Amino acid sequence: MTMKFFATGVTAVATIGAAAAGVTALTFGAAPQVAPVVLNAPLDPPPAPGQPPLPSPGQLADLCNRVTDPGVGYETKVGLVENGIPSGEGHVADHDLRKAYRNGNFPEQFNVTNIQPLPGNGAKADVAISGPKFAGPVEKTLVFVDQGGTWMLQHDSALALIQAATAVN
Repeated sequence: MTMKFFATGVTAVATIGAAAAGVTALTFGAAPQVAPVVLNAPLDPPPAPGQPPLPSPGQLADLCNRVTDPGVGYETKVGLVENGIPSGEGHVADHDLRKAYRNGNFPEQFNVTNIQPLPGNGAKADVAISGPKFAGPVEKTLVFVDQGGTWMLQHDSALALIQAATAVN
């Protein structure tokens, strides 16, 4: 290997390394200008026409936490469930959530995965519910509905979530 070939290789490696580090010129010669080709690429495909953007796992986990919060009465949760919560169901849900809290079921965690669009303005997601009294995560597929930019639980999914959250293992 000749000294000239070695020096050219070192210069090329230094130039590439400097360009990667954001340096635009070196003392032993000018480096080529490096410009990013893609400045902002979407990670998820855009929603289908007429389909609302899908909610994030964090948004849906927060919604599940709010619906199952034993310290908040059902009257406050009416806006979290599609078509609201009837009084009879609300009182039973409040009772069951308070009982589960006293039993030590809380705090619970909701791991939301596999969010998929549904025709119209909905989405479904797999939700794994875990907590101190659960032998293992309880898996549920829940349906969520976009109501003018606000995601809500579909009524039957809200009932399934509360039932799972209040189950005694």
